[in-house]
Amino acid sequence: MLSPYLVENRHVAVKRCRHGLFMYNRNDSYIGRSLDLYGQWCEAEIELLGQFLRPGDVAVDVGANIGTHTVAFADLVGTTGRVHAFEPQRLLFQMLCGNVALNGLDNVVCHQRAVGDRHGEIAVPQLPPAATSFNFGAVPLGMQAPASEPATLMALDELALQSCRLIKVDAEDMEAQVLTGAARTIQACQPILYVENDRPGASKKLAPLLKQLGYHAYWSIFTYFDRHNFYCNSEDIWPNHAPAANLLCFSTRSNASIPQAEPFLGEADDWQSAMGRMRKRAQG
Repeated sequence: MLSPYLVENRHVAVKRCRHGLFMYNRNDSYIGRSLDLYGQWCEAEIELLGQFLRPGDVAVDVGANIGTHTVAFADLVGTTGRVHAFEPQRLLFQMLCGNVALNGLDNVVCHQRAVGDRHGEIAVPQLPPAATSFNFGAVPLGMQAPASEPATLMALDELALQSCRLIKVDAEDMEAQVLTGAARTIQACQPILYVENDRPGASKKLAPLLKQLGYHAYWSIFTYFDRHNFYCNSEDIWPNHAPAANLLCFSTRSNASIPQAEPFLGEADDWQSAMGRMRKRAQG
């Protein structure tokens, strides 16, 4: 049964969702629509990463959007932990801060900055009007357009973190730059890396970089629809969409492994190939 709106004002709605109170744009075709109909977004990813986060941990959420993962991470690391959430898109950042405030989270630091391999400036294309049906979280940075806004670009190493348990990266094809700019942090803290890899050619960039950093990876592939969603909604609004595809990466210096998971095979590997191997294995 769908949850009623607690607040409804123009395109903005607030509902009680699986991980707390969330404001969102009802016209957002992915995250907003998922919160509206299911009360959650990419819950399988949160459940997976939740296995590794403990009270007192530090987590970094690059490409936090409106904070669905950020809020969940903040609850997992507790009051003694810290979450750094990065979102360069101004309107998304405002909702990110709103969701952190709505849930009374003192352990989250929100940064309206893009993350890459250097310090500087980057163009942030202006989003369509809020009343437009659009995937507001899928706008790549760096494209010069008449209506673009400048944003500060930074490397994660600038945070000078003394500890870090998890770095999640959903940066619209800037994942390799983000990891490059976090190389010192990764070497010092050996965090788990959760990196989006759903675009053609992304593996060619990520595979040599992960090897250089001393990491091995497994595929993390989930459909957007979860039949066990928070609102118990049985309607699948994404029956023909490609799944969410990420790499779950561990330092080779650690003993971490997931025997049941599909290994990432390198530069020529992609999520379609990985799913093909998974289907063959399931068929015996």
